[in-house]
Amino acid sequence: MKKKKYRVPVTNDGQQYKRKNIKKDCKLISQFHVLNKELEKLKTDTDKQINKKQKMKVITKQLQEVGGIDTYQATSRLGEFKNGSTNSAKWVVRQLKEHNIRLSTPTKLRLLDVGALQLNYTKFKWIESTAIDLNPSQPGILKADFFDLKVKSSKVYDVLVLSLVLNFVGMPHRRGEMLKKCAQVCKQMGYLIIVLPLACVTNSRYLTHDHLIAILDSIGFTLITSHNSRKLSYKMFQLTKESTKTSFKKQILNNGTKCNNFSIVVR
Repeated sequence: MKKKKYRVPVTNDGQQYKRKNIKKDCKLISQFHVLNKELEKLKTDTDKQINKKQKMKVITKQLQEVGGIDTYQATSRLGEFKNGSTNSAKWVVRQLKEHNIRLSTPTKLRLLDVGALQLNYTKFKWIESTAIDLNPSQPGILKADFFDLKVKSSKVYDVLVLSLVLNFVGMPHRRGEMLKKCAQVCKQMGYLIIVLPLACVTNSRYLTHDHLIAILDSIGFTLITSHNSRKLSYKMFQLTKESTKTSFKKQILNNGTKCNNFSIVVR
């Protein structure tokens, strides 16, 4: 019997992916997240005793040494192959069709893809997509910070997609602010899709599936559907009500020795 050959995906920058590099790539992504978290923490630290500029300079140099944002993005694009060739956009489009959201408006659905690495939705004629990222990796993706996004009430989005974005935000309270920002730029009865590494909701000391649902519910989002793949957690919410302005502190929900520290704080 012939040995099965696996298709080798090629990233936009022409680098071929090799299975033996999976652990190396995961380590790179982990290093980038840790350093980015430290850098973001320093930016918001009010302690005047620390030499912020010098420490930020050191961390910035370390980020460059591991390849910087460009290498991080190129590695992240390989996530489809690592997670069973699953593209989150495929799941999003399937849900929009299955829940008849595609037919819910006479005009095109206005979709905002936050932290986009690729133009995943431009091929769908019934979707008017806008892709944004802090450091666009290809033409067509707008350079923009979601936190600074200003949207007129008449121009709010029908669908927001945060695919592997919340886990990129360094500080827990900033993740909470991002979710509250979603309610501001999402149309009433519009939809929010969140994709996270599965371990963020199944192996965290401070977050569970139910806790995440409670956080979104307090902001005004109701869970519509949820799905877990081997490595990713997919959740689709609908903005159905006003925020209750409930706060969620960082508290231990699981106490396993191998749990990670991912958390979301809402103030």
